Amino acid sequence: MKSIFFQILFFTSVFTFAQSELKITGTILSQNNSKITHAIDVYLFDGENHLIKSAITQDAKFEFSHLKSGTYHIQVSSDDTAQNEEPFFLEKDKELTIVYQPKSKEIQEVTIAGKRKNFTVENGNITLEVANSQLNKLPTSVDLLAKLPFIRVDANGEGLNFVGKGVPLLYIDHQRVDFTTLSGISVEDIKSVEIIRNPSAKYESEGKAVVKINLKKSRRDGAQLSVSETAMFQKKFSNYLNANFQHKKNKTEWKINAAYNQINHWESNGFDYKVPSENIESDYIIKSITKRPQTIFGASIYQEINENDYITFSVNTNLRPDIGDNNTATNYSENGNFNYTKTLNHQNSNRATINSIFNYNKKLAKIDANIFTGFQYKRESKNVDYDFYNDINNSDYLLNQFRNQHYSGNVYSGRIDGEKKFGEKYILELGGSFTSAETQTDNVTNYVKTLPIEYFKYNFKENNIASYLNFGTTLNKWQLKGGLRMEATRTKGFDIVENAIQIERNYVDWFPNAEITFEQNDKKTFTLNYRRSISRPNYSSLASGGLYGSPYVEYVGNPDLVPTYSNTISFAMNLNKWSVNASVYSSKNATGYTLVYDENSHISKFMMVNFDKDLGASVGLDYPFTWKKWTSQNSLSLNYDKTVDSLAIQKKPTPYLYFSTNNTVALWKYLSLLLDGSYITKRIEGLYEGNAMCLVNLGLTSSVSDFDFTFRYNDVFRQMDYVQKMTYQKIESTGTFYGNTPTLSIAVKYNFGKLRKSNYKENTVNENSNRL
Repeated sequence: MKSIFFQILFFTSVFTFAQSELKITGTILSQNNSKITHAIDVYLFDGENHLIKSAITQDAKFEFSHLKSGTYHIQVSSDDTAQNEEPFFLEKDKELTIVYQPKSKEIQEVTIAGKRKNFTVENGNITLEVANSQLNKLPTSVDLLAKLPFIRVDANGEGLNFVGKGVPLLYIDHQRVDFTTLSGISVEDIKSVEIIRNPSAKYESEGKAVVKINLKKSRRDGAQLSVSETAMFQKKFSNYLNANFQHKKNKTEWKINAAYNQINHWESNGFDYKVPSENIESDYIIKSITKRPQTIFGASIYQEINENDYITFSVNTNLRPDIGDNNTATNYSENGNFNYTKTLNHQNSNRATINSIFNYNKKLAKIDANIFTGFQYKRESKNVDYDFYNDINNSDYLLNQFRNQHYSGNVYSGRIDGEKKFGEKYILELGGSFTSAETQTDNVTNYVKTLPIEYFKYNFKENNIASYLNFGTTLNKWQLKGGLRMEATRTKGFDIVENAIQIERNYVDWFPNAEITFEQNDKKTFTLNYRRSISRPNYSSLASGGLYGSPYVEYVGNPDLVPTYSNTISFAMNLNKWSVNASVYSSKNATGYTLVYDENSHISKFMMVNFDKDLGASVGLDYPFTWKKWTSQNSLSLNYDKTVDSLAIQKKPTPYLYFSTNNTVALWKYLSLLLDGSYITKRIEGLYEGNAMCLVNLGLTSSVSDFDFTFRYNDVFRQMDYVQKMTYQKIESTGTFYGNTPTLSIAVKYNFGKLRKSNYKENTVNENSNRL
């Protein structure tokens, strides 16, 4: 085993490499050639006068790293003046000495007036600037994600799907989060969003795509308070109130954010299904109307030790009760006997999340290396009480059962990452991590009169230890990078009531990846990428309590779920403003939701299951353009997906088109028209058959002084209903998930105060915390 391991590492080290990048270092001197002791702002621009990076001098020195070969120029500024240096061509690491000459023209603040690229594509990955675009005027971060290319928000507004790649991983800065955490982030705090179609090894082995949200980093001392208020009219009215405060002085920076969202939630779905072997035909619609007041609080502190060393600590909490009624109307026929049943469910739920992170970063300047360590703790809990009543054939409601469900989970994790450079061409990265997770499920079902009380107590534990090695080089116009990751996982599921082990698995996985890039010139780049990845089920999906929908349908978890393994090969080509991408993938044990007929209980259960395999391919085009006052960002892809399972009836797959566009037209100085939308054609993906959807959204936005006003009307044509047809095991089903649209929103934002020279940083520790 050891010899095989070293052979794999040797093979990977020889044939796959990671990219080495250029850097610029410099010193700022006064007119008498002495070092300037006070901090100076330094800006780096490319050959097209686009701002690339900014820095603050420390002891008169600055550094810009991770740069490509090309033309650049530097601007130096302070509170008094701004000074532009001559452009230069960077082809190797460069060291500069700049003599700063204050001029008589005084300025209060440096403003970059040139237009910035708000939509860029590199190696098939898309970056959208939010802070400098009309996307910054959206009322919530969920609305922001709904505007992104290839990202589809679920009809209930509580989940994401990446076209052709399934559920993406979600990051805020370097921290992996879940969808609930995202809801507490103000759009005003977001700098940019990266849509990463080819994740590198630093994003671990989980998932086939990544959506990364980068938060703003202020550069200035002082304090700032921002407040936003959004009124949203859907099928029910909701109100969102958010406040963010941050303070920085010298090397210490701390932040506090709080939100209170009064959400009146509306959600609905329905199924028409048949079980021919049991002579059953049924259709039902379930509708949920609940009050979900969210109280969100977060605090963080960043302490800089010296120029490259720092520590960070942050805590975030989210409390969200959910109280209201779920109503189901069911038509049910079995062996010719027909019943019409109305089911009423009184729901009282309390859900809480707490997440804390500690980071320490150390720069080893003497050997040109860096070490990062971190620890993370996350807890998720949910307690729900249900009362269920049935009215069969209009005979009045009768109490059927009580259910008390308690779920909690704790995840402890830590990691260490090291990086070492060897000259200008080589870089070595290695590290390790551990994760220890434990969840408890405790459910009680009381059938009142007909059956004895049922108890379900289930403990699930998972431990994961991982290590990785990446190595890379640059050879003229070729950039080669690659690596290998090893993960050892142990899981155990124990049924306390039956005193029996239900799940016990021990396995070791290897995840190689490699990337080859050829940069012909500044406008032509070609990239080939391979990656093996894994997607593990959420802990709650493995042992969650069931939701009683009617006497014939339940929504349940599945303790038998196993991870999905995928292999993806992708190609990207950048030609000036045009970007072409293509990919093929195959997955083993793919997951998806479906109805399953339970012969023991004689009911249908809506649950996530593993299918045999999933495969697909896509070819896409991304193109932004600007004409006069019109800015447009567009993405188009042709996709082919096929899900295969021996228990399902297969249909011949059909290719489908996906198109996304985002447009802004400046009508006047303080007023802009917004038009965005997406279109996906009808498609057959082996098991699944989906409907065509055309989503069109309109908006107006205006900025006056420190106020931002935004008016939006989403889903103009009311196309948000998602239909899914399939035949799995004994059930033929057509499911419809109804969208909570159209949506009318009115938002107001206001900022108080200014900041100077913030350096806040935070890295992720646990790559699996969102599985809670």
